[in-house]
Parts: sequence; C-alpha cells; structure tokens
Amino acid sequence: MTRISAVAEGAAARLQRVAAGAAAKASLLDRPVLVWSSTRIAQVNVIDIFAGAGPLAQPRTLWMHPDTGFSILAIGSAWEHESEGAARFKEAGVAWQALNDAAVGESDLGDDVGAPVAMAGFAFASGPTGGHEWGGFPNGVLTLPALTVRQTRDGAILTLAAVVGPRGAAPPHNELMQTWLKLATSSTARFQAPPDGMRLIEERRVVDARPAAAQWKAHVADAAEAVRRGVLRKVVLARQVKVDDVQSGEADAIRRLSDEYPGCTVFAVARGDRCFLGATPELLVRVERGMVMTGALAGSAPRGATHSQDRDFGAALLASSKDRLEHTVVVEDLCQTIDEVCTDVSVGSPPILLRVANVQHLFTPITGRLQSHLCILDLVERLHPSPAVGGLPRDAALEWLGRHEGFDRGWYAGPIGWVDRRGEGEFAVAIRSALLRGREALLFAGCGIMADSNPELEYTESQLKLRSMLSALGGGPAPHLVDA
Repeated sequence: MTRISAVAEGAAARLQRVAAGAAAKASLLDRPVLVWSSTRIAQVNVIDIFAGAGPLAQPRTLWMHPDTGFSILAIGSAWEHESEGAARFKEAGVAWQALNDAAVGESDLGDDVGAPVAMAGFAFASGPTGGHEWGGFPNGVLTLPALTVRQTRDGAILTLAAVVGPRGAAPPHNELMQTWLKLATSSTARFQAPPDGMRLIEERRVVDARPAAAQWKAHVADAAEAVRRGVLRKVVLARQVKVDDVQSGEADAIRRLSDEYPGCTVFAVARGDRCFLGATPELLVRVERGMVMTGALAGSAPRGATHSQDRDFGAALLASSKDRLEHTVVVEDLCQTIDEVCTDVSVGSPPILLRVANVQHLFTPITGRLQSHLCILDLVERLHPSPAVGGLPRDAALEWLGRHEGFDRGWYAGPIGWVDRRGEGEFAVAIRSALLRGREALLFAGCGIMADSNPELEYTESQLKLRSMLSALGGGPAPHLVDA
C-alpha cells in the first residue's frame, strides 16, 4: 500500500469513528449533523482525477488558480441545498450556517484546518433554469462534497465529509474512496499535442445561434438607442451559440484553459451528463480574514500580434471614452454596494489593464473590511448581477434583456465559487464559459452596450470572446467561428 493510500484510509477510518460518536448528538438535536475528517496528503493531479471520477455519476467541481497553484477538487455530495428566487443566496447561507453549527470533525493539522467547504453555483436569473440545455443545474445549489482535495504549491489536504441523521450512521464512502485512491496513486496520462497529420479545426460550424447574428446586431442598435434615450445607462447583451464536432474531453479542455489563461479562475462543474467549464477573468468577490476583495472589469480590446501592437491596443482602450464610461458605471455601482457593508473601503485609480491570452480589459480593484455579522453569500446577493454582466439600472436592464436576448443564460454569467464554515470564500462570474455535453457545446459571450456602441464592432468583440472556449474545445489554435 502506498503512503497516500495509508493516509487516506486512515482519514476514512477516523471519519467513521467521528460519525459513530455524532449519532447521539444528531438524535439529541433531532436533526442531521455534519461530520468530517481531514489529513495532509501528497500532491495529486486534480485535473485527471476530476475527469476520471466521471463514471461515479456524482457531482464534481474543480476550481483552479493556475498562476498560484491553488485548487479545490470536490467529488460527490454528502449534502445539498437547492434554492431559487430573490432570496436564494440568503437561504443558502442560512442553511450552510445551520449545518455547521453542530458540526463535529477531526484533523491532524490543527483546529479547523481542513474543515469542509461547500461548492456553490447559481444561475444568472433568479427563476428556474429553462429548457433542456441546463438539465441537472438548479437555479442555485450549495453542495457539501463527500471528498475534497485543497491543494497549493506547498502540499494538499484531503477532507472527507458526511451527514449523520438522527437514526443512522454516515454513508461508508467505500466506492468513492476506492475510485479516488486508484486515480490518485496511478500514473496519470499527461496531455499531448495532437500528432502531426491530425486535423486541426480551423472552422467550427454553428448549428444554432440565439439570437442569430443579424438579429443580435439589431438588438445592439436598439440597446444603444435605449441608453441614448435615458431608459438605460448600460446593458450587457449576450449571445449563445451551439457548436458540434467538439474535439476535446473535459480533461484536455481544462488543461488547455489552465495553460492558456493562468491568471484566470479556471472552473469545471459536472452534473449528470453535462459539464459547465471556463476560464473567467472576473472575480465577483473574495473574503479572506475579514477582508473583502472585488473589482470592476469592463471595457475590452483585443491583444496585439506584436508587443508594439499590444501596447497600442491597450493605450487605445485606456483612452476610449466609450470604454472608460462603461467602466466608470461599473465602478460607481460596486463602490455603492461595498460601502453599505464594509468599512475601510479603498478604490484603485485610475483603471489598469488586465490582460489575458486573447483580450485585455480595464480593471479597478476595490477592497474593504466586511461587517462581522455578514458572510460571503450576503455579498454575492448584493453584487449579483453586477453591471459588468447585467446593466444599470439593474431592474430595467434585466427586464430589457428578458424581452430581447432570446435564450436562458442558465449558469452563464452567474456566481460560482465556494464558502467555508466561517462564511468566507471566493466567487467568480462564470463568463468565458461553455456547457459541454458529449460532442456538442453551448458557448456564450456578452458585450457591454453604451450610447455610442457600434453593432458591427460589438459583434466582432463577441467573436473574440468566444475564441478562448473554441480553442479549448477544438484541439487546435483559436479557430474561426462560421455563423449559420
């Protein structure tokens, strides 16, 4: 038995002991009790394990910051809380806190080190997700993983969790543990570039587009007119395209995103036969040791083919009145929200350039100290949808999108992330993303529309934003999208 097997089996045995002891507590309280066990393990290949655990047919989440080496791998579900409607974030936070109030755990790493985290995902809109495309993805869900690996460059922590009912013991984890151990201790295959002679996709055929290109451009013109008339200050109009002949599976797509977008949050959420994945540059909010970190990301330009051209594009973006106004609108709204719940608020000025592989954005960091009675889900409720993905005024923009956009965004542009037992954690905005199902994928891109937005230029920008996922799913260089 390898070292990692022995350590993990020890954690599983400890979980059973904790669960046996917690049964009396669950009976006394007459409600379920969360039990957990954690231990330090050797580093593992989280991408391969995420993909290899697919046959378990259980929820899986992978959360990565490639540039720092931080990742969370979550497999299975010991507990889930689903919610929808305007109060879904608050309801999720209350349910998570209630589950943690009576939690019992053991760690060989010190108090609370390795305590469970819940993985969370919410749709963009507050109503039920519509259509068959998002089957298995609720409007909002908080999942306590049965098995979690949190990893940094310094090492990894394995956490096992279960919920003990008033009349019974925790589930045994046997199938989950054996599958995980097999994946963790085996030599995992490394990603290899396609061999010479393999067809690299230079074009990707769109089998469906909502709205169609001409209609979407017409909507851009209508939105710009609404801003000029003062009905809206800004609105973010999105597109959905379906492509077929997808060349990559989950692992290859995630690995490409991690390699090409190391400064982004790379995520993958698998539920049922679908996997929602992407590499988002947009942090919604992070809370760490009471400090809140968020930022405005609005205003976009392409990357240049040369260093000189790249600098020119960046300088033009910084000087663009349209993009600076769009950015200012987002900064003002975020600051107003953060001021309501934080002290010691600090706003970066002027905006800086945030560059990813194919796009550069205007970015303004915002920090503050969170009021002690609040948790990160309270902030998510206040911040979503930000003007960077919805618009302003918020209600008017959402009503306008409901009449014009023509498709259900599902989890696209919604908040996804994680929360720990102290109510701290991190949420990102799920943009630059795709919903993968077999050989088909739904891809999404949105553009901020202002008074002087040009439909042709906005369409070109949307095509540029789609290329990150097209490249990850296509198996070759960033392909061209051929509209139907």
